Amino acid sequence: MRPIFRVARATFHEAWRRRFLNGILIFAILIIGSSWAFAYLQPGAELQMVIDIGLGSIRFFGMLIAVFLGTRLVPDEIELRTIHTILAKPVSRAQFLFGKYLGGVGTLAANMLLMGAAFYVVFAIKAPQFLAEKPEDAMIVAAMYSNIAKAILLTFFEVFLILGIAVVAATLFSWVLSVIFTFVFYFVGHMSDFFQQLSDPERGASKIAQIVMGALYRILPHFEIFDIREAILMGTYTPWSVMFKTIGEGVAYLVVVLLIGYLVFNEREV
Repeated sequence: MRPIFRVARATFHEAWRRRFLNGILIFAILIIGSSWAFAYLQPGAELQMVIDIGLGSIRFFGMLIAVFLGTRLVPDEIELRTIHTILAKPVSRAQFLFGKYLGGVGTLAANMLLMGAAFYVVFAIKAPQFLAEKPEDAMIVAAMYSNIAKAILLTFFEVFLILGIAVVAATLFSWVLSVIFTFVFYFVGHMSDFFQQLSDPERGASKIAQIVMGALYRILPHFEIFDIREAILMGTYTPWSVMFKTIGEGVAYLVVVLLIGYLVFNEREV
């Protein structure tokens, strides 16, 4: 385990020197922070807009950081030939790959915490203004604090899964193709319900189309389950049982993805 943590620590420090990723983080915080300025809306609509923009920004920019970070973790080491120095030490390919991923997870977690903290500051500013207009909704606002924390937690696991897909893509393709593949995989993953509908025999699709669409529904990750903004805006409580089920599905998919990455990277010439 020690070689994995050494690789992870070095990856974490290297990642924070990437100006492009730092630029994404700064821009994300600015977007989240600017959502407090919706003073022209009614207090209730204003608070909903803050939640929608804030949580949406955390998901979107977290995804961007995961894609551009994950697709560069392995290729950079290969291009600079530093991978030969690392693997010459008592570090196996599996330890190198998982160490790189853990270093990326640490970087993502730090970025997500900063974005989450910025959002909570904005929400804490706006919530009292809403309560001043509707003090009877104090319980709803209190529940929002809890549900927002749950939404950010789910986003953590969503971007960790995206990072895993990006790292594995980088072991298969060039950097540019890895970025394209991960973006396509992410956006198609949001269409899983659509594929399920197309696989329904009542839709009248051919048998082959039903099989293909059904297979896509089962193979693709269901990224939409990580987004509970609609439930928050509707004031619906998200139970922990749903949280654990969603996180469990994400972790299971991530384990499979990383195992595939290990099998591919173990056979690759570097």
